[in-house]
Amino acid sequence: MTKIYLVGVLLLLPLLTMAQGVKGTVNDEEGNSIPFATIYVKETTTGTTTNGLGEYEIQLPNGQYTIIFQGLGFQKTEVSVNINGNSVTHNITLKKQEYRIKEVRVYSGGEDPAYPIMRKAISLAPYYQRQTEQYKAEVYLKGSLLMKKIPKLVQKMMKAEVNDNEVVIEEGKTYTMESMNNIEFKAPDNYQHTVISSRSTFPGSNDEDVMGYIAYSFYEPHQDMAISPLAPNAFAHYKFVYEGFFYEGEVAVNKIKVVPKRKSQQTYSGYIYIVDNLWNIHSIDVTNNAFFGEITIKQVYAPVKERSWLPISHRFIVKASIFGVKADFRYAGSVKYSNIQLNTSLPVPNTLMQQYAAEEAAKKAAEQADKVEEPTRQQQKMEELLAKEELSNREMIKLSRLIEKESRKEEEKDQSLEIKNTYKITHRKDSTKRDSAYWQAIRPIPLTSDELRSFEVKDSIQLATMQTDTLKKAQKKRSAFSKASGGFLSGHSFYANDSSTRITYHGLIGLSQIDFNAVDGWNYQQKFTIRHEFDSLHKLRIDPMLQYAFARKKILWSTDASYTFAPLKHGRISVSGGQVSKDFNGQYGIDRTLNMFSSLFFKDHYMKLYQKDYAAINGSFDLIHGMRVHLAASYSWYQQLQNNTNWSVLEQDKRYADNIPDNELITPVHLGDQTDLFTSIEISYTPRMRYRIYKGQKLLYGSKYPTFKLNYQKGINGVFKSDSEYDILRASAAQKKEWGIFNAFNWQVEGGYFLSNKHMHFSRFQHFNTSEVPFNFKSFENAFMLLDDYRHSTNDWFAKAHVSYTTPYLLLKFLPGLSNRLWTENLYTSYLTQPQFKNYLEVGYSMNQIFLIGSAGIFAGFEDGSYARWGVRVGININN
Repeated sequence: MTKIYLVGVLLLLPLLTMAQGVKGTVNDEEGNSIPFATIYVKETTTGTTTNGLGEYEIQLPNGQYTIIFQGLGFQKTEVSVNINGNSVTHNITLKKQEYRIKEVRVYSGGEDPAYPIMRKAISLAPYYQRQTEQYKAEVYLKGSLLMKKIPKLVQKMMKAEVNDNEVVIEEGKTYTMESMNNIEFKAPDNYQHTVISSRSTFPGSNDEDVMGYIAYSFYEPHQDMAISPLAPNAFAHYKFVYEGFFYEGEVAVNKIKVVPKRKSQQTYSGYIYIVDNLWNIHSIDVTNNAFFGEITIKQVYAPVKERSWLPISHRFIVKASIFGVKADFRYAGSVKYSNIQLNTSLPVPNTLMQQYAAEEAAKKAAEQADKVEEPTRQQQKMEELLAKEELSNREMIKLSRLIEKESRKEEEKDQSLEIKNTYKITHRKDSTKRDSAYWQAIRPIPLTSDELRSFEVKDSIQLATMQTDTLKKAQKKRSAFSKASGGFLSGHSFYANDSSTRITYHGLIGLSQIDFNAVDGWNYQQKFTIRHEFDSLHKLRIDPMLQYAFARKKILWSTDASYTFAPLKHGRISVSGGQVSKDFNGQYGIDRTLNMFSSLFFKDHYMKLYQKDYAAINGSFDLIHGMRVHLAASYSWYQQLQNNTNWSVLEQDKRYADNIPDNELITPVHLGDQTDLFTSIEISYTPRMRYRIYKGQKLLYGSKYPTFKLNYQKGINGVFKSDSEYDILRASAAQKKEWGIFNAFNWQVEGGYFLSNKHMHFSRFQHFNTSEVPFNFKSFENAFMLLDDYRHSTNDWFAKAHVSYTTPYLLLKFLPGLSNRLWTENLYTSYLTQPQFKNYLEVGYSMNQIFLIGSAGIFAGFEDGSYARWGVRVGININN
C-alpha cells in the first residue's frame, strides 16, 4: 500500500505543480484587456507578458512574491502574492499613465526638451551595450502565425508544393511554435542556447525547430532592420518630441516621441522611454514600415540587478501584406535571469555613479571606483562632456565615440582573428517528447484558443501525412520522366545514386545558348557542368562547352576543369583549353547578350573579337594566413578575325564597323596571327584577415585593413616558337568598408609599368573597366563610365584610382516621393593617367537598388582640369 501511495503521489505531482501559481487577466479602467502587458516577479527576476487576450499565468513555488504589472501607456502596479500550494487569481486593472511636464529652459531656436535627453542617451549607448558581462536566463519563446488571406493563384502554388514537400498552409489557420530554453550570455555577443523542450505546428517545420533568442538591441548603432533612435546619426533621420515624464518609485522616466524626418523603410516611429539622469532605455515601442508590411517592436527593461537594466519582455508583431498574401506574426519572449555579472573592467562614468539610488549599488560602485586607476586623458574628456548640462550634436558624437573606444578596450586585447560562432543552439535529449500537461505547467504566457487548436489538430495532420506518403512516392516515380524531359528545354540536374556526382545540363533554349555578333553571326552553344565531391572538402568541377558559329561555319569549344583541395589553405588548381572567339578586353568588355541586341536592332557592334586557341593551367593557395599566391601559365595561338555578316533586324543598309579596336597604339603586329607563351605570379596580402572555420573550411570575413596586390606577367619569346616578348609589373591596394543600413565606402588604387613591350598581342595590353554603352550589366563601382572600351588601353605605364560612397540618404532621397524607397544614393570619383591620356577625372552620382537590381546615374568627365564629356548610364546588376 505504501508503494502504491508513493506512485500515486508521483503521478499527481505534475498536476499539483501545474495548479500552483498566479493567474488572471490585465485590463484597463474601461474593462478592455491589455494584450502583451509586461509582468515582472522581483524575487525570481522573471519577466513575461500577457497573451493577445490580456491573460497571464505564472507557475511559482510556495512563498511570498511581489509581482509588478505594467503596460506601455499605463501606470505600474505592484501586488503581493502568497503562494501556499494553490492557484491564486489576480485580475489586474491598470490606470492610464499620467505624464507631467518638467519646467524646462527655452533655448534659442526653440529646441524641443527631448534633444538634450536624447544626446545623453545616444552618448551612453555604447556603455549600456557592454554594461553586463554575463548572465544566465531561462527563456520561453512563442511565435504564432495567422494566415489571414491567400490569393487563389498562390494557393495553387502552395498545393503544388504540398505534394513535393509535405507543406500545408491554409487561409484562416493559426500556426504556433513554442520552446523553453536556457540561455548563457557572455559579452560582447556570445550566446549558448540550449533547447530544453520545443514543439511546432508551423508548416514545413518539425518539433526541433526553434526561434532564436531575441538579441535585438537598440543600443547597437548598426542594425540590419532600420536606423536605431540611439544611433550616432539618429538626428539626421529623426525628430524627437518630449511628451512628459512619470515616476516609477524614485526613478523618473521621460517619454520621447520618435518621428522620422521623412517617410522611409529604414526608420522607426513610435516612443522611446529614457530613465532620467541615467539615460538608459526604460522601454521602447516603435514601428518600422517595411516593403512587406508593418513591424512593431516592444521591449521593457528593468533593473534586474543593481544598476543593470536588462529587457524582461520582448514582443515582435509583424503585419505582412505582399503579393496579396496577408498574415500576422507575433513573437514573444519571457525571461527569468540568474547569475548576472556586471562588466567590472568597464569604467563607470562619474555622472552615472552619482545617480545610482540604491545604497548597496552606490557602495559597490564606490568600492569599484577605489580600485580604478587614475583616469586616462580620454576618460577625463568623457567626464567633462558628461558633466555638461547640455551637449551639442558635435559633442554628442564625440562623447559617443570616446565611450565606444573605452568600452572596446578589453574586447580588442589579444583579439583572435578567428571568428567563433557567437550563437550556438543545442537540443537536450528528448526535447520534443513533452505532453500537454508539461507545457501547461511551465508555460509563462498562456496560449489563445486558436494557438491551442493548432496543436490539437497536429496529430491528425501527421496521421494524414503518413497515410498519403506511399501515394506521393508513387506519384514522384511516375513524374520522374516528365520532369527530366521538361528539364531538357530549360535545364536540369541529374544526381548519382549517392548524390556525390551531379551533372547539370544548361538547357536547349535560353539567352545563354544563343548569341549573335558581326564576326560569328548567329551561334548556338550547349553546356554541361559536372560536379563530383570526393568528400565535403575536396571537389572536382568540369565545364565542357560546344558552340557552332554559323557565319564562320566554325565549331568552337572549351573545357574547364578545377579541383579544390587543402580547405584551410584555399587550395585550387584548374586546367582549361579550347578554341573560342574572345573579346580583346576580356576582363571588362561588354556583355555578349547586350552586344547581341545592340547589333540586331541598332547595328552597333561594340565588341571586337579575335580567335584564341589555348591551353592553360592555374593554381592558387594561401602561403600564410592573409597572404595568397596565384600562379598561371598558358600557351595560346591568336588569330585575327573579320566581320562575316551584315545581317540585322533593322538598319539593313548600314554596315557594321570593322572588327578593329579603336586605339592609336595598335599596329598590325598587335592584331596579327601569333603565338604566346605566358606566365604570371600574383601575391595578395590582407593584414589581420578575420575568418571562421565551418565544416573544415576556412571562410574569410574581411579585415579593417586594405588588400595589397603585386602582380608580374611575362611573355616568353622563343620557347615553343612563342612570338611574345613583354613584361609588366602591377601593384594595387583596395578596401571596401560597409556599416549600418546600406552604408559603404570603397576605394582602389592601382599602377603598372611595362618593363618590356617588344612583341605582344592587343589582348595583353592593360585594359580598363569602361562603359561605352549607355545601358550595361555592370556595377558603377571601380569603373570609368564615359570612356570607350578600347581607346585608352595601353602597353606603357598607367595609374588609376576609384573612390565611391554609398548611403541611404544624400540628396534626392530626401524628397517625399523617394524617401520611402530602399534605393541607395552613390557618389563616384575615378582618375586615370597614362602617356597618351593624362589626368582624366570622372565624377558621378547614381541611384542604386531600384527594384533591388537597377541603377541609374549621371557622370561627367574632365581632361587635364577641363570639362570634356557627360553622360547618363543605366544598369542592371544583381550584386549592386
